[in-house]
Amino acid sequence: MAGIFAVGSEELVVSPLLVDMAEAFDTTVAVMALSVSTYGIGTAVGALLFAPLGDRVSRRLTLLAGMAVFIVGTVLCALATGPGVFFTGRALAGLATGAFVPAAYAFVGDQIPFRHRGRAMGIVVSSWSLSLVLGVPVGAYIGQWTGWRWTFGVLSILGAFVMLVLLRTRDQRRPADGPPEAAGPAARGWTRSAARVLLLPRVAVYVLATFLNMLGFYGMYTFLGSALDYRFGIDSPLTSLMILLYGLGFATSFATGKWADDQGKERVLVGLLAGLVPALVVIPLVARWTPVLVLCLFLWGAMQSLVVTLLSTLLSECSHRHRGTVLAFYSLATNIAVALGAALLGPLFTAHGLSAVGWTCAGITLVAFGLSGWAYLHGDERNPPDARREKVMAHED
Repeated sequence: MAGIFAVGSEELVVSPLLVDMAEAFDTTVAVMALSVSTYGIGTAVGALLFAPLGDRVSRRLTLLAGMAVFIVGTVLCALATGPGVFFTGRALAGLATGAFVPAAYAFVGDQIPFRHRGRAMGIVVSSWSLSLVLGVPVGAYIGQWTGWRWTFGVLSILGAFVMLVLLRTRDQRRPADGPPEAAGPAARGWTRSAARVLLLPRVAVYVLATFLNMLGFYGMYTFLGSALDYRFGIDSPLTSLMILLYGLGFATSFATGKWADDQGKERVLVGLLAGLVPALVVIPLVARWTPVLVLCLFLWGAMQSLVVTLLSTLLSECSHRHRGTVLAFYSLATNIAVALGAALLGPLFTAHGLSAVGWTCAGITLVAFGLSGWAYLHGDERNPPDARREKVMAHED
């Protein structure tokens, strides 16, 4: 949780600091904003290149290496004397995030039985909302009163704390649930091995559902602030309050993951994606009724948080042997969706407003709903790994 809070805050905290950084480097806000893209590209590359190492070497070593590179990159940002050094630091921090996050999700899969994993993954995923609700405001406050460099300095200290915890953590995996897994992709080269991982049952379906869900989410979220500024006024604090309410809804995965464990993860995922489709249409329509908007934004955050939790949880169970590689594709799909959400839907928002964006995002999410429904109908969560294992043990007795 602390590690994901650190990398999440690093990713998001740049936005309120752009003006100060541009003045410090004697450049424009537009130039410094490219550091966000640099971070995102680094994250995607890091996920594909380094997260799968945990499958072959050590999950703990991957987490340690990722956090070490994160600290180096964050310190470079804090000490940067020009945009070039700052961008280098952001690229390194992005690479580290790409290695750390999938490895952290895979670590949860190694340690927690599948029947309880939704609760555990929900706790970990909730740290993303903490980075939005707590990390960004605190980082902006530190930047305002002591200078933006101290914001990155504090994040590097947090990264050092995470490393100390990891050094005291054992890398011991539980026995795999159910019967032994087939050999799967052989180590004949990363490209061929990764391609074969995508061919494992339901991996490609859930990765594509992740991409579509996040594309629909970021397509709406990216332009929500601008639409609320038009609604409440540019200087109104209500816009920030509305975004905060979404973040509080997102934090509910801390508790709702256990409910999904009890009800059935795949069934709950299908229901949530079905609920997100009308939610994305309704939110722009109720923007003029503030109490209704408050409720819709909170529920949207709660549903989206649990969807993210369940997709990562279900993917973590698709392969024990290649869990890190599978979750690297999950991270890659998420980051590509983040990059494309604003780029593809920006012209639509400019020409037709948030309602058109909502309908488009709802259509994209509807496809994700169809994919998750197909996976549920052709899956076996109704006879989950833990249940299979118990049946095998009972038969042996």
